[in-house]
Formats: sequence, C-alpha cells, structure tokens
Amino acid sequence: MLSQTLKSLEADGLVDRRVQSTLPPHVEYALTPSGEQVATAVGALIQAVYEVMPEVMRVRESA
Repeated sequence: MLSQTLKSLEADGLVDRRVQSTLPPHVEYALTPSGEQVATAVGALIQAVYEVMPEVMRVRESA
C-alpha cells in the first residue's frame, strides 16, 4: 500500500524518487516544491482542527 501511494504521489509531481545504485539498492524520497506547498496547507488544517477541538468537544457534551 505504501509503495502504491508513493508511486501515485510521484506521478502527481508531489514526491521525487531517487534510486541510488548501491548494493543493496537504496531509494530516497523527497517532497517537490508542490509537495511542500500541499504539506504546509495540510499542516495548517491539522493545526486549525487541533485548536477548535476543545470547543467541538464542549458542544458535543452539552448536546
């Protein structure tokens, strides 16, 4: 599953894959500039959800 996800992210231009010709072969992955942009946005979304969770839980408890 991880390998399929990485292949999809590479095909979408979000991840760069580099194969090192060593024994055993070594593969390195890195975010592309577009991948960095998406990661930043996702990080901001996670932070926003984290910040509002106390209020969400308060509203749930009072319902």
